Amino acid sequence: MTIEEIEKRVNHIRAIAGDDEAAHSYEDRLHLEFIKYVASLTEQPPELAAKAKLVASTEAIGFSRWCA
Repeated sequence: MTIEEIEKRVNHIRAIAGDDEAAHSYEDRLHLEFIKYVASLTEQPPELAAKAKLVASTEAIGFSRWCA
């Protein structure tokens, strides 16, 4: 999972923030896939903290988080 891939997904979430359900679903999926990515690493790359901060930045995107 590269910084560019994460940025693309965060930007997508920002772009669909008007659709709470869809944005929440994409946010949850990004978080889970990032956790799985980190869990699969045998060594921690130096940019891991930057990637984690970028993934966590979706919390600042304004939309209601709810599940149907």
